[in-house]
Amino acid sequence: MFFRNNKTLIIIFTISLIFYLLSCFGVFDGLSEIVAHSLYNALGYTNKWSKTFGEPWFVNMNNNISAFGSKEIVLIFAIFISVYLFKARNKTKALNFLLTVAGGIILLVVLKSFTSKNEIISFKSFLTENLSNFPSGHAFIATVLYLASASAFKSHKHSSEVNVYFFTFASILILLVGISRIAVATHTITEVIAGWSLGLCWYSFAQIFLASDHKTVFNK
Repeated sequence: MFFRNNKTLIIIFTISLIFYLLSCFGVFDGLSEIVAHSLYNALGYTNKWSKTFGEPWFVNMNNNISAFGSKEIVLIFAIFISVYLFKARNKTKALNFLLTVAGGIILLVVLKSFTSKNEIISFKSFLTENLSNFPSGHAFIATVLYLASASAFKSHKHSSEVNVYFFTFASILILLVGISRIAVATHTITEVIAGWSLGLCWYSFAQIFLASDHKTVFNK
């Protein structure tokens, strides 16, 4: 009965996992090359010392957008929402939100550690360095953070239009962050698809077992 009630989430998890595995096997590498060549032909490199695409203003614009998936913004956003939910006396949603985001970060660090070329990985290197390009950390954490935020603010008290707005706005942010990473050659399409799909995998997994709409360990 539990899994029948979560059929949509299970479908999302399965499809996302398939896309993540396909990206691991390089299925999207050809598409990545086509897009990279197209961006280069249309925009060129920023300068002779850089491999980013487009004029400086274009690069800055995309960097500003991708900041919505940066460590600093994620930390500030996660703290703000957690405090708000605790203040609103919604302990279950607050804990579910924290577990979803924190669990996602741990999963990302573990996976990036496996694909990292760094000989020594420390907490300092995690904070200050890019451990690995695969998967895109910005695309992954943006997917987890903003979908988890939409779920946290979703309420039966709101109209369906309001709840749809939360998820629509979250989806737009997630897409923009991923596209901004591709547009200036920070990541390939393969890496961004891996980030998006893995983020959806973790989010759907967390929702199945932690969402406040279901009986969780916090409600027992």
